[in-house]
Amino acid sequence: MKHYAPPSHRVFFEVSNDTGAKARRWIDAVAVGIWPSTGHEIIGIEIKVSRGDWKRELAMPEKAQSLMRFCTRWYLACPEGLVKPDELPATWGMLIYRDDGTIKNKVQAKRLDPEPLTPGFMMAVLRNASAVDMELVSRLVADQVKEKRASFEREVERAVERRIQDVSSNQKRALEIAEKLKAITGEDLLRWGFDDQALAAAYLFMKASRVHSVQGFGPSDLPGVIDALGRAQETLTKIFNQPLFQELRAAVERAPKAGRAA
Repeated sequence: MKHYAPPSHRVFFEVSNDTGAKARRWIDAVAVGIWPSTGHEIIGIEIKVSRGDWKRELAMPEKAQSLMRFCTRWYLACPEGLVKPDELPATWGMLIYRDDGTIKNKVQAKRLDPEPLTPGFMMAVLRNASAVDMELVSRLVADQVKEKRASFEREVERAVERRIQDVSSNQKRALEIAEKLKAITGEDLLRWGFDDQALAAAYLFMKASRVHSVQGFGPSDLPGVIDALGRAQETLTKIFNQPLFQELRAAVERAPKAGRAA
C-alpha cells in the first residue's frame, strides 16, 4: 500500500492471529512503522470492496477484535463512496483508494491501547515477511531472466541482419562483375558452367607463366606461348588490359591459401 510504503513502513498481507492449528482469524493487511517518527505503530487494515462484505464485517465484531487487540490503530480500506464515515465503529478509521491508485486517509483512526504481542502473532507476521521477501526475490529473478533473454534475442537479430546485409552486398558485387564480363566478352557469366579443377589449373598456369605479375601479354611475358596464340594475341591483350580483368587478377591474388591449394 502506497500510504504505508517503504522505507518508513513495512506492509504484510493475510496475517493470522497465530500460527498452525491456533490460527483462527486473518486480517487483510498489517502495516508496521519502521522509523521512530512513525511511533512504531502497528496498523490493522481490513479491505472491503462491496457493501455485502462490509455488512458481514459489522455483524461479526469478534472477527476484528481477535487481531485488533495487537494493533495501535485500526482502519477500513475501501473504494470511495462504498462506506459512509458515520457507519464506522467509534475507534475505526477509514482509508479510501481511488481509481488512479492513490490512497487517502478519510477518517483518522483513534489510537488504541494494544495488548502485548504474543509469540504466535509475532511468528505469523514473520512468516508473512518471509513470504513477501521470497516473492520479491522470485519476481526480480524472473525479471532478470526475461531481460537476459530479450537481450540475447536482440543480439541474434542484429547478427542475422548483419549477415543478410553482407550476403546482399556480396551478391550485388558479384552481379556487377558478371555484367562487366558480359559487356567485355558478350557471354552471360550466370550461364557458365563452373569447373573448379579447370579454374585452379588455369590459375596455376597463369601464375607459373608470370602473367599475373604484368599488365598485358607479350613475348617477354609468355615465352613459347605467343606462337601458339597467333592471331588471338591482339584480342587477348585487349581483354587482359580491361580494368575488370585487373580487378579479377587482384582478387585471385588475395584468395585464401586454402583455396589456392584446392
